[in-house]
Amino acid sequence: MRSLGNIALMMFLFVLLSCEVKIPDHVIPPKKMEAFLYDYHLVQSMTSIYSSDEYREKLCYTYVYSKHGIEKARFDSSMQWYNRYPKHLRRIYEGLEARVNGEVEKLELAKHLLEDGVSPDALTQKGDSVNLWTGFRLKRLSSTALNSTLDFSFKVPEDTSFVKNDSLSFSFAAFFIPSEHQPLKQSAYAAIRLDYADGKMFTDALHVDSCGMYALSAPRYGSKLKTMSGFVHYTDDDTTAQAGLLLSDIKLVKVHPPVKK
Repeated sequence: MRSLGNIALMMFLFVLLSCEVKIPDHVIPPKKMEAFLYDYHLVQSMTSIYSSDEYREKLCYTYVYSKHGIEKARFDSSMQWYNRYPKHLRRIYEGLEARVNGEVEKLELAKHLLEDGVSPDALTQKGDSVNLWTGFRLKRLSSTALNSTLDFSFKVPEDTSFVKNDSLSFSFAAFFIPSEHQPLKQSAYAAIRLDYADGKMFTDALHVDSCGMYALSAPRYGSKLKTMSGFVHYTDDDTTAQAGLLLSDIKLVKVHPPVKK
């Protein structure tokens, strides 16, 4: 009888240990936590020039928490829960590692075109809606001559999926990084230019004066696109080289015209 009791106890413990622990509702789901940590670690590395750890953390909180709609208290309590159940936390960081490796591989394939942000392969992608942007989706601009502008340009080859009446949209999220020591005048401008086969040209520009989402869109036009270029240019009066503009979610989306029935 004692041996049967021991067997029953061992079976109970095996079933108990084999069960997957359910994630409570108040805990940030794994996929959302993975996306949050990806942006958080990127911003931390990009703000490493700041001498004050407290100030750097404040910048991370302001940008990443706002972008993902997560409060710090919920993040802290979620991390406490994940630390109690390391299996779930390990899966999150495995996904995070795979995401980083995927970004590195993609950038290695197009490293000679990283500054442009658009590779020839992207121009041949098919689909009703295609994101042509292949460069970094997160970039920090500063007022230094070598890092004040994000720009791109490309010529549309004949053998691409571009057709007449395609619409294009260049969009990004902007977050102004203030100086640690002084108030600043910070500003940025964005513009796009499209040239078409019939000789016509379209341009659009906007002033980036606050944090938020921005988009420049080209309307549908009855001629095939030949070339496209665009930029975001940042300026400030900072003397410490700490201020800047953080661009995220950079996209260049091409949308085919709806099919007439």
